[in-house]
Amino acid sequence: MRSIIKFIILFVLFFIVQTISAATIQGHIKDVETQEALIGAIIREKNQSHIGAATDFDGGFIIKNIPTGEYTFIVGHLGYLHQSKSIHITNDMNHYTLNFYMVHDTLTAEVVITGSHSYGAESDTLARKTEQNADNVINVVSANTIQILPDITVANVLQRVSGVSIERSSNGDGRYAIVRGMDPRYNYTLVNGIKIPSPDNKNRYVPLDLFPADLLERLEVIKALTPSMEGDAIGGVVNMVMKSAPYTPIFNVNLATGYSQMFFDRSYSKFDPNSIQKTSLGEIHGQDYQASTYDFNYNNFTYHNIKAPINGIAGITLAKRFFKNKFGVVLAGSYQNTYRATNSVFFNPNTQPLPGNVPTFDDIYLRQYSTQLTRGGVHSKLDYQINKNHTISLYNVYLQMNELQTRHTIDTALSISRTGTGTGNVYLLDRSRFQKQTIYNTTLQGNHTLAGTVKINWSAVYSLAKSNLPDWSETSLTKNVSKDANGNQVITPETLGYLPRRWQHNSDEDKSGYLNLSWSPASLDLALKKLAVSKVELSAGGMYRHKTRDNYYTEYKLTPKSNGGIIPPFDGAFTPDKYLFISQAASQGSPVNPNTYVCSENILAYYGQIKFLLFSKLQVLSGVRIENTLQKFETVMPSSFAGKSGSISYTDMLPSLHLKYMINSKQNLRFSYFKSISRPSYFEIIPYNIQGEYFTEAGNPYLKHTQAKNFDLRYEFFPKALDQILVGVFYKNILNPIEIAYVKSGTSGSLLQPQNFGTATNYGFEFVFTKFFGKIGFTSNYTYTNSSITTDKAYYYRDDNNQLTTSTVRQTRPLQGQSKHIANISLLYKNQTKGLEILLAYVYTGRRIVQLSPYKDLDYWQKGMSQLDFSFEKTIKKKFTFYAKITNILNSPLLVEIMQPNPYRSGSNVLYGQTRDDRILVQKEYYGQNYLLGIRYKF
Repeated sequence: MRSIIKFIILFVLFFIVQTISAATIQGHIKDVETQEALIGAIIREKNQSHIGAATDFDGGFIIKNIPTGEYTFIVGHLGYLHQSKSIHITNDMNHYTLNFYMVHDTLTAEVVITGSHSYGAESDTLARKTEQNADNVINVVSANTIQILPDITVANVLQRVSGVSIERSSNGDGRYAIVRGMDPRYNYTLVNGIKIPSPDNKNRYVPLDLFPADLLERLEVIKALTPSMEGDAIGGVVNMVMKSAPYTPIFNVNLATGYSQMFFDRSYSKFDPNSIQKTSLGEIHGQDYQASTYDFNYNNFTYHNIKAPINGIAGITLAKRFFKNKFGVVLAGSYQNTYRATNSVFFNPNTQPLPGNVPTFDDIYLRQYSTQLTRGGVHSKLDYQINKNHTISLYNVYLQMNELQTRHTIDTALSISRTGTGTGNVYLLDRSRFQKQTIYNTTLQGNHTLAGTVKINWSAVYSLAKSNLPDWSETSLTKNVSKDANGNQVITPETLGYLPRRWQHNSDEDKSGYLNLSWSPASLDLALKKLAVSKVELSAGGMYRHKTRDNYYTEYKLTPKSNGGIIPPFDGAFTPDKYLFISQAASQGSPVNPNTYVCSENILAYYGQIKFLLFSKLQVLSGVRIENTLQKFETVMPSSFAGKSGSISYTDMLPSLHLKYMINSKQNLRFSYFKSISRPSYFEIIPYNIQGEYFTEAGNPYLKHTQAKNFDLRYEFFPKALDQILVGVFYKNILNPIEIAYVKSGTSGSLLQPQNFGTATNYGFEFVFTKFFGKIGFTSNYTYTNSSITTDKAYYYRDDNNQLTTSTVRQTRPLQGQSKHIANISLLYKNQTKGLEILLAYVYTGRRIVQLSPYKDLDYWQKGMSQLDFSFEKTIKKKFTFYAKITNILNSPLLVEIMQPNPYRSGSNVLYGQTRDDRILVQKEYYGQNYLLGIRYKF
């Protein structure tokens, strides 16, 4: 026992001596010219690689417990020359300071020619520099930030950007971006600065959940348009800059797996997608074909339940430069197979309220969605630097998303055979849905410098977007629930209901050409020197696009057979002998309808702009853009149909002015003015008419395009490499805004139709604050938005004679989709030495109108929604990184409400799920938590 005590005492004494004799080296690593901190710089002892550290967010490092002796420390950082310093550690001191001031590698400086930067194209530092040096108002998210975020798609990443909220799909994932309270129709999407078409069958805007986030080099949200940019954005522009080939070879592999929490609570329901008839009978046999119920397959109504299906994600990036760095090649691919669950309740509204505009409902839908999303993307880029004045590149990207979804619905009718709570007709509905969406783009570009002052860049672009939704169908079973004289529940046998079968597909083809010229004459600088004008750049250019969109739609209506008007009980199998067609027209589908059409659009645009520096502090960029638009459409309707074909053309002059006052090397003050437009979707100007899930939808050939005047003022402060403070205000005056709203349609009730609504205003405030303290990072943003539009609304009431009457009143409200408050808060811990990053991210999206009503005070409002997510990464043996992502930790529900006193909380009118007296619940959805575990290899 004594020997053990002696050993412990000796060990403690030895440890104390070692601690006393050990020293700590502390210092900073900075850029010698800018004095900016270099984050992630590596310092190692020359002969003992285990002694070292990496700099934190302040460019600082600490190396502890260094014994006495002679040491040589070497510092390396991307884009800088290596630097070394020697130090002698003695027993007399236990704390040493060692600072390094790094010098740019002159070879790396030439990388700027291809658009890269010595900071690293995917770095946070370059993202901040891009925001600071830009000519206009922009926010940037780097690939490094995207990697640590919990999000795996571009749509979900966008919710982290100041002033941006997202519209979610039925599976809970983000799909479309709302920028500064402006509906997705007021924004457009770029890939590497080139506009891409949308596979959406109705809209111009691109579903951003198609894009895997790991293919990006950075994500930009541009909020002020310059003359050289296409002018059809009022909210903003989303630009996805894809990975490029750096001057260091890259080989990255990413593998992950995970699951959705909700599928542990219930099963995932699926059907075999191979059972779907990919092509309609009309396309196979001709539009005059008389279909039989035996021509259809019924196997897509056979469902299988799976417990907790496993998600899978894989990605790879290969990049290298050849021939003395002149030729660059990058190839990146991503594959995501994820399962999503949704549990929801929806109250289907009656098209007309009770007197006093009290809303009524026809049905309550209890639903369970099971969705499998298979998302894939591959992109490649080849760039060749002929010499320092000429480069050429070829870019290709292909994206595909398959969505396999089943939906089980219990539909309780509130108006058919209902005698009280728990009685009435009940419908059991099962929907089988498979959709394939693709986007392909190829772009050939050239950049040339002539005589040192003239620059030319050009692009030849081909893009094709497609969507295919074959054999959309939903089975229906009906039963009746009643009570006998003793109050006992009586349930009738289930019987078959209608069975619709619908085929839809569309394509959007773009052929575009861009040409831009700029001239920076030294002679002009000399001539204007007395006026304190310098760095004059004159630019001009043009763009031409020919777009062709075609749409196909046909639907068959099958009805159950009856015996003397009585439908026999359902025997458990959906088979063709149980159905017949309603009419001969139904057996031919609906081949002759305005929903099948071809639309073309030609856009010719040209611009001129000047940029110069005044008093060496104020950068001025001003110019004008002119866009000519010609749209034509042709439906398959006969010549006697009033809307068989049509065309419209218009020309817009779009001036802009951008001022950037550079207070000092770290601060800017910006002012921007630009005029912009938003064109109607192609589908909206076709005189179509479709019976939607809840409402009839119709086109509007008389729809006008929207015009807007936009103003921005922003103060920017970049105190350190990653720190920033952005404070800005914006104002928009919008003429002829377009919104989807109810309109009266004769005696048949209301339908949904795009409409122009006079003039609207939209103004707001944005604040971004990012600060890093050593290993701790804090980033936040808050956006206040207030839009206003006054429109006609109907008020339904009883007059003095007790007669039902409708009057028209004016009501002021926000624009559809606008949230007054949006906030993001993220906490990041990053330890470069241990290779550990931990992120906790919170997003709040304030309440907003999601569906307009023609009646006063009956708009549908989505309640404010919070989301908390978590992620971490741990580097193992330098090249391997283990990571985890958890989204929707709080399982926050999506709630949609009518902001009116609730008459359905008690009595005979009580409705399921109503919890508030001051508002009426109309929709509630839960998506559950999603977990992901993965490993990443970087070479």
